[in-house]
Amino acid sequence: MIRDTSNGFGIISILFHWLGAILTLTLFGVGFYLTSYGYYSPNALKIAHFHYALGILLSSLIVVRILWRLSSKSPASLTSSLVARISIAASKLLLYVLLLAIVVSGYFICTSEGQSIDVFGMFQVPSVLLLEIEQLNIAGLSHKYLSWILIGVVVVHALAALTHHFFLKDRTLVRMFKPTK
Repeated sequence: MIRDTSNGFGIISILFHWLGAILTLTLFGVGFYLTSYGYYSPNALKIAHFHYALGILLSSLIVVRILWRLSSKSPASLTSSLVARISIAASKLLLYVLLLAIVVSGYFICTSEGQSIDVFGMFQVPSVLLLEIEQLNIAGLSHKYLSWILIGVVVVHALAALTHHFFLKDRTLVRMFKPTK
């Protein structure tokens, strides 16, 4: 099934989920690796541009995914617990807020001096404002610490899915791999 139903996720939502996960983890890994280079190293510049381009792809995916989520039926919760349903909704919202804050702060860092972002030679994303050094420092610290927080939330998210699969024995994890019919 292409679209989500009350019984589970469709192939589009599943692809968005896993593509977003792969991009997020790749961006974190590349960003972490990038910090091992000196700022003006030629290798750092190449890696940084790759990181920027992936960030633009992730931000585009986030926007499309949010629009898809708003236009799609959400699958029914597998739990009847109000606390669990609120926790699930809050964690999803937190993931989206963190992702958006990280890509926005990353965009501000990359374009802080008026330069555009080249996305794999396909197109340019222009700068919309110039930042003062204090604003750039805030964007940099926000990007760094929010990225670490995001990875923590992703780990909790993955552990929760595994708990559902192996201990609670429900279909939570299966629904994110196998589209509903």
